[in-house]
Amino acid sequence: MRAPASCGQPRWISTRHAAYDVTMKSFALLVTSLTAAACVALACGSTPGTTGEGPPSGEDTSPPGPGPGFEPGRDDGGPIAAPQTIAAMRIDPADATLDVVTGQIATKAYKVLATMKEAPGVEVDVTKRSVFYVPQGYLVGTFPADGSATFSTRLPNATNAEPQRGGKVTIEAKAASSDGSIFTVTTGLTVRLTGVSTFPGGSPEATPAIPMNPGSFFTGTADAAHAPTIHYPNAGALVPPNLRRLEIHFKKGNASDTLFQISFTSASSSLVLYTRCTDTPTGYEADALEPGACALRLDDALYGALAESNRGAGAVKLRIRGTDEAGAFGESAEQNLELAESRVDGGVYYWTASNPPRVMRFDFGSGTGVPEPYLVPNQDGLPNTCVGCHALSRDGKKLFAGVGNSSEGRLVFINDVSTKTLTVDGAAAAPANTNRVLLGSFNPDASLFVAAAPKNDAEPETKLLFHDGTTGLRSFGLDVGFVASHPDWSPDGKSIAVTRISGTNATSIEFYGGGIDVIKNAGAWNASATLTDVPVVAPEAGKNRYNPTFMPNNAFLLYTEVLCDGTQACNGYSDPSAKTLAATPTAGATPVPLLNASRPGVNDGAATNLMDTFPRATPFETSHKGGKLLWFTVSSQRRAGLRRFFPNPSVVGDPATQQTLWMFAVDPAKILAGQDGSFAGFFLPFQDMKTSNHMAQWTQKIVSSTPPPPPPPPPPPPPPPPPPPVPR
Repeated sequence: MRAPASCGQPRWISTRHAAYDVTMKSFALLVTSLTAAACVALACGSTPGTTGEGPPSGEDTSPPGPGPGFEPGRDDGGPIAAPQTIAAMRIDPADATLDVVTGQIATKAYKVLATMKEAPGVEVDVTKRSVFYVPQGYLVGTFPADGSATFSTRLPNATNAEPQRGGKVTIEAKAASSDGSIFTVTTGLTVRLTGVSTFPGGSPEATPAIPMNPGSFFTGTADAAHAPTIHYPNAGALVPPNLRRLEIHFKKGNASDTLFQISFTSASSSLVLYTRCTDTPTGYEADALEPGACALRLDDALYGALAESNRGAGAVKLRIRGTDEAGAFGESAEQNLELAESRVDGGVYYWTASNPPRVMRFDFGSGTGVPEPYLVPNQDGLPNTCVGCHALSRDGKKLFAGVGNSSEGRLVFINDVSTKTLTVDGAAAAPANTNRVLLGSFNPDASLFVAAAPKNDAEPETKLLFHDGTTGLRSFGLDVGFVASHPDWSPDGKSIAVTRISGTNATSIEFYGGGIDVIKNAGAWNASATLTDVPVVAPEAGKNRYNPTFMPNNAFLLYTEVLCDGTQACNGYSDPSAKTLAATPTAGATPVPLLNASRPGVNDGAATNLMDTFPRATPFETSHKGGKLLWFTVSSQRRAGLRRFFPNPSVVGDPATQQTLWMFAVDPAKILAGQDGSFAGFFLPFQDMKTSNHMAQWTQKIVSSTPPPPPPPPPPPPPPPPPPPVPR
């Protein structure tokens, strides 16, 4: 039987609680007043069998029963001497790292330690009455539904096919004070996904078979004579996490090398792939690669693990090692690859010079991976002649294009892209040949589209022509006072960017003296609109500026610049010197060259004239590392790694070349600060890589497609934490 407490001393305070006893003098007075009646019957001194400082010698000094006591580091559930008001709390361990092997689950146990306002400096273990949750990074792993203290990484399952991943996780813990208030604390956890993979047996990448324990061939000191060279992806490339088809191209360092290790290393992943060198890799078309090339495409599982583990997390280090399997190995220089934090969604419609030339479309957001022909000559009511120079409404529901060459431009208009019914059919008769278009764009709600007509149209070259967004027919024209081409309507609907042609105009695509202007309108766009011309980038001798395109935030636009010696009209389709620049839509803006986007790849050698034409922006602004990213595409003759180059005859009489679609990210904050905010890019892997592809026009979605399933929602928060035991 326990002895009663001495007068003026709270129960359960022992010599082991001396430090706490000093801090609790005020609460001792409170408890004394509550127990004064009991103390009257006792002498104010030691009780037999006790000291004046604690319980009887040899007895259990901890509080009995459920619930935490005040002993530092203790959580054994006894009643307490006074209320608990949490002053500070921490999760242990803090900012930890947890390694997990692909295909497996890893766990980590946590504790919560708190100090009370009633006992400064004394830390109490309150884990058993805390609840845990993952408010950020729940696809990496989470806690049990009841909020108990063991974190587990996540594996895909039948109802949640999201790839396994590493990454940054926010760990949250909550505990209650006696007054019912909830104290919340967080810490970070880095889950590092590790794994080793090979291609299936019998595949070109695993023939002959990959040996057991292939990593054993890459120990010791690397030999530079066996160092492979990476040819793709380009160094510093930033790619969206839903790109899926990431190709790796390299060349052997030594002809005797037969086994290769490809590693992707970052704070949140360490993924290794072993492969043979093959120029006929899985998923590639025949004759796709140059002689001597080694290439592969990451499968969905490996790319998913890589992308989801590193979204917005900074650089991933790519390195390739090669060995002769006889004791020598070499390693490439390490290069950076970065994964964007957010997906790129939307659809892209592009013109391809295949036979026959046609407009293709691809749903970048759905991940289906298969482009489809959309406008094909002599199909679906179209004339049997070239169709292109297309534009889409931002919602992807409407399209217009031109049929024939730049002197024809007979109108094709589709009011409902999902049905592909021709509202205007492009025929050599009215209304197609009386509503001609060369280049243009829709306003934000697609109630109108603006176009520049071919040079030989009945309307003057100084007029922008506005077409009804339901019928496709011309509604009115506005004279801007100069020859205008390449009109692009701003996303906010208040401005139209144009090419100002101040020199000789051959076809509105070939001309001298191009500059960039913005036509502003403070009111409604109609025949009586009052326009204001803003010269953004003036024409300059020896240069031609053309083809402006607004970025989706309205804050700046991109355009093409070429060198032009004045002896011939500069070609807006395929001038080799074409490069992409940015400028704000303000008078006399200072252009910002996108040098990172213009940088050549390994296979381009010293070439700097890469023919980057027709920049086109995706319709979304995405989040990235606390800031924003925008994306755009160009048509370029730069080399796609070690893929073969297939020169195509030019449709405008230029030397044969091949242009493919490349995509780049740009940081808008840097552009607005006058800095190069662009990143190295990548070729769009779904396009036909044996022909030329141009004018990638983006929409918010492909209206007839099925979008990908959304990621699973976060788990519900755990129940609220229980209160501490009632003091007594």
